[in-house]
Amino acid sequence: MSRAPIEDDCGIGQALNIVGEWRTLLVLRNLFNGMRTFDAMQSHLGISSSVLAARLKTLSEAGIVEKRPLPEDGRSHEYRLTDKGLDLYPVLVALLHWGEKWTPNGRGPRMTLTERATGLPVRDMAVTAQDGRPLGPREVTPVPGPGASDYTRALTARWANKREETV
Repeated sequence: MSRAPIEDDCGIGQALNIVGEWRTLLVLRNLFNGMRTFDAMQSHLGISSSVLAARLKTLSEAGIVEKRPLPEDGRSHEYRLTDKGLDLYPVLVALLHWGEKWTPNGRGPRMTLTERATGLPVRDMAVTAQDGRPLGPREVTPVPGPGASDYTRALTARWANKREETV
């Protein structure tokens, strides 16, 4: 079942038009973990070929993945993240950290991320100030930018007035 695209002029809404379907995030997870071929992803994810093809097509059309012929077999392809796709890494890491914290399985972490050079675990994703201090939602104010629509301006004005009581 497809859904209508999100129409409001919002960075989150527009990003969700591309990566908001849950299987898309799992495809991205697999790509970040080195899975490259359609068959490997389909086998691992257990989804139909039509659903996987649709997810990969969306990611390809958005410039997030690039479909390349495999050198050893001109009929088969591999999928590689582009720079635009690599920029989604912090999003997936934040979801991983959130999931490990708030949906534990009772046996310990399912996955930890470590820095290759040191072997030390990476820090949880956080919103940080310019000087590196972590900031919570009460310490951040959304401000409309030069490309903001009237909708976004109204939304941020409403947030500014109600922020303290809602977050």
